[in-house]
Amino acid sequence: MVQLDVVRSCNSTLVKTQPLVAVFVGGTSGIGENTIRALATTHSDQGKGLRLYIVGRNADAAKKTISECVRVCPVGQFRFVQAGDLSLLREVDHVCSEITRMEGDENANGGSARVDLLVMSHAYFPLLFQPRNDTKEGLDMNMSLLYYSRMRFIVKLLPLLLASPLPAHVVSVYAAGKEGKILPEDLSLRTPQQYGVANLRSHVTHMTTFFMEKLAEQNPGHLSLTHVYPGLVFTEAFSSAGLPTWFKVAFRLSAPFVRPLTVPLEENGQRTLFLATPRYPARQVVKSETTADRDDASTNNGAIEIAVGTDGNRGSGAYACDPNGETVPLKPTYKKLREEGLAGKVWDHTMKAFSDIEAGGVFTG
Repeated sequence: MVQLDVVRSCNSTLVKTQPLVAVFVGGTSGIGENTIRALATTHSDQGKGLRLYIVGRNADAAKKTISECVRVCPVGQFRFVQAGDLSLLREVDHVCSEITRMEGDENANGGSARVDLLVMSHAYFPLLFQPRNDTKEGLDMNMSLLYYSRMRFIVKLLPLLLASPLPAHVVSVYAAGKEGKILPEDLSLRTPQQYGVANLRSHVTHMTTFFMEKLAEQNPGHLSLTHVYPGLVFTEAFSSAGLPTWFKVAFRLSAPFVRPLTVPLEENGQRTLFLATPRYPARQVVKSETTADRDDASTNNGAIEIAVGTDGNRGSGAYACDPNGETVPLKPTYKKLREEGLAGKVWDHTMKAFSDIEAGGVFTG
């Protein structure tokens, strides 16, 4: 477990390294909001500069968050980007275009338009208790929010991410390390009998791992990608109106007993921000014999080791983390899945979904 004081120290160093440009998708509530508060508080008036784009549907909630951020970080720039239904990839494309335009306007008189940090936590908790629900683009709404739309955000913002000198960090919050079985012939889980919370979680987690590994491989030295299981964090998602009655009753009865096991909101924000620090570097451009596995590599003045990536190599650019910032050992089944070519299949499947929908069609894969 990475101690919280080390986490805070690394985060403090991060904001003092250079001015930061960050995008938070799902930043008007929950874990995204926790991380925004952590970044604003850590930066305060001591950092090098901060411009932060909050993507969400609730303008009133964003206004409240921005007001509180300005109070603790008066030198920061906080921008709200209005979003519609982010389970639709065309809406994701629209939002990315808007961010690109806004960031370009910020640098119209000089400077480099870029994104140093992209954090994605958007989801709709009640959907997990409902049957498959296809969008008009042919994707299951749940899988799109948790996987397809998130990978689309990375791809569409890639030019801005690659412009970061840090390098850029991408964080997707969901269920790293919670894989179960995966159905290679039904990646989209279109078969009704196969659709459910467990298979959904497993498919999203496997596919995120493989897609992030490919992006890290394609962009050495420029891009670090992490997906994380945040632990049990009591956010407003647990009181969503759309949750089934049985869940609300069970939650209300169990909450007093479970609460001691939860991650406090402030700590959750700090630990999510920590995933953007040099402990999780981009893949090396060229591996040398002396640094091939970075076994002796450390960061923050030697206080903490560089993380092991999902391919088993230290500092490989793609990471799966637990709530404490430790990397999660991958299931033994990954070796067989790689040998069977599933990584390439996931990439092709995802890019086909992107191209079909971008062309105005409906994805049926």
